[in-house]
Amino acid sequence: MAVIIECAVLASAGVVLAHSESGKPALSAPVPIVLANEEPPPIKPPTPEPKPEPRPTPKTPQPPQEAPVPVAPVPTAFTEPTPPPPPPPVAEASEARPSAEYMAKVNAAVKAAHSCPAAAVDLHYTGRVRVGFRLRDTTPSETRLLIASGFGLIDRAALQAVQNARYPEQPPEIRNSDYVYQVWIECN
Repeated sequence: MAVIIECAVLASAGVVLAHSESGKPALSAPVPIVLANEEPPPIKPPTPEPKPEPRPTPKTPQPPQEAPVPVAPVPTAFTEPTPPPPPPPVAEASEARPSAEYMAKVNAAVKAAHSCPAAAVDLHYTGRVRVGFRLRDTTPSETRLLIASGFGLIDRAALQAVQNARYPEQPPEIRNSDYVYQVWIECN
């Protein structure tokens, strides 16, 4: 009896399985295979649209024109040459210059007003600075570093020395004139 029941169950399962497979659609669609050495079909270039032809415009009668009058171009900075700069003023042979003695006094006055900053001395900073300045009577102006030492402390002290110096009176032949002086200042 058990064998008969088992056969009946298997038969019914087979009928159900066969019925479900026949009603089911295929799992995937067929895929065409293309070989690598085949060339793809040529692509046709798009055909350009025809352009409309330009229509001629009817000419309207123009009033008679006079002959053109030549106009001189307006000069600009780009078209007009610039005049050459004026020549430098010629120094007269009798123009006085500061004497070597006076220049040595100016140099000594700046060096006397200079002192190395305490912080630079404590840190063992040393350096040499070249300063330039204009001197008119006993008033310095346009003070600048010409050659820096590399240490801001020393450079600022040298510039301050130019401002603090007590300069000698200018000799009468150069009084009311300003000259440029350059001084080396050392901080050891």
